[in-house]
Amino acid sequence: MKANSRFLIFFAFLSSLIFAAGTFTLPVLTETSRSKAAAIYDRDCYACHRWTRDFAGPSMLGNVSRYKENPKALFNYLKDPKPIHPDKYRPMEIEKLSDGDASLMVAWLFALLEDSTAKDRPR
Repeated sequence: MKANSRFLIFFAFLSSLIFAAGTFTLPVLTETSRSKAAAIYDRDCYACHRWTRDFAGPSMLGNVSRYKENPKALFNYLKDPKPIHPDKYRPMEIEKLSDGDASLMVAWLFALLEDSTAKDRPR
């Protein structure tokens, strides 16, 4: 194989990796998936987070709003949560979320940002 051909193959492969890395899509929410996300929130988040006010942890509204321009960062955080304010709040005691659950949570949390009257919005 000529050097030019190897370079083109490598360039195509590298380009596809870069393109794939930059692509992040959220799932479409259904009534069932919203219920699942709410159950995850109740199981993993509600003990410390309230939607509009600080509690044992910062308000979820404030947390999610920080990621509005970068949903992938929220996805990554949910997959491997680490304390953001260790000086103010005790460390979180939650398990890492799977890719599917993390993307579902990001979609649901962002939907709640857009609709303050959603009936599945946490208190």
